[in-house]
Parts: sequence; C-alpha cells; structure tokens
Amino acid sequence: MIINILLYFKSFILNDKAFKIFTVYLLLICFVQLTTIFVGKILHKPNLFLSHFYFIIQFILLSFFYVELLRNKLLLYFCLPVLGFLTYQYIEDPSLFYRYNAIGISITQGVLILYSIIYLYRCLQGQNLFLIINVGLFLYLISSTLIFASGNLIFNLDISESMNYLLINTNRILYFLFQILIFIEWRKNYYKKIHRS
Repeated sequence: MIINILLYFKSFILNDKAFKIFTVYLLLICFVQLTTIFVGKILHKPNLFLSHFYFIIQFILLSFFYVELLRNKLLLYFCLPVLGFLTYQYIEDPSLFYRYNAIGISITQGVLILYSIIYLYRCLQGQNLFLIINVGLFLYLISSTLIFASGNLIFNLDISESMNYLLINTNRILYFLFQILIFIEWRKNYYKKIHRS
C-alpha cells in the first residue's frame, strides 16, 4: 500500500481531480490502518473503534472520487442522508462506537458498489480511465461487505476461531489483490506521464 501511495503522490501534480482524490484516499486509509496496527499490536488496546473511521473516510472520499469520474454532483445528495443516518446511529447509541456497525458498513459500501456499477456501465460507452481501479473496488467492496456485514453475527455465534481467521485472511488477500490492481492502473495510465514531463 505504501508503494502505491508513493507512486500516486509522484504523479499527483500532473493529474486531474479524480486522481488527486483517490491519492488522498490511499493516504488516509493507510494512516487508519497503521493506527489500527499500532493501537492493537503495539499498545495492546482494543482497536475496533477505528473501523468506523475507515468506513466513513472510505465512503466520503470514494463518493467524491465517483462524483468526479461520473461528472455528476447529484451523487453528493446520496451521501448526505447516509452520513445523517450514521450520525443518528452514533448519537442514539454511543456504545455502537465500540462494536461492529454492520448496518453502517453495509449502507456505505452498498452505495459505493452502486457508484461502481454506474461507472462500469459508463465504461461500456468508451470511458476507461480508472477502469482497473473501479473493477478492483467493485470486487473488493462486494466481498468485504459480505465479510464485515456479518461481523456482529460472527461475534454473537460460537464460530470457531479458525473460521474467524479464514474470513479475516480472505479479506486481507482481496485487499492485497485490490492493491495490485491499483498499481497496474498507475503503471498502465500514469507511469508514462512522469517520464514525459
């Protein structure tokens, strides 16, 4: 992930707003992930609360990313009710901050999947910038939604630890594949821009 951040920042100035938003997304998501590792593995403290930041940051930045790709500011009106609903959830039940929010995860990622499908449809009409990233996002979001939306269910049932690790490792593998697709997108569409300038 850090390699992708460095490569995308290397191309930052030369590219459009969608590229810049996606680059900031990579940076902030990496920061949340590193913070999660620090809190959990080094401080040995519960770090589940950081997942809320991950999904909300992801939702906001990727929504802006798709607004730019689809050139449709109406998509932002989709964001407001979702963010309003999440805010209501956390105000109504502050303890939710320390639990999996399966509904919040499903809604935010569901909206992003919808944006991704709309963009895939646009790509059929000839637009193919960020196509590889969009396909990676679509596959990763579908699978991680299924994995993370079942988070509370997994903790409420007596599912074996090996099954829990299987789900977590499946998500890690899919995320790694997503990172490979991000690199392929950069190499295919942005590597040449650096060498031309």
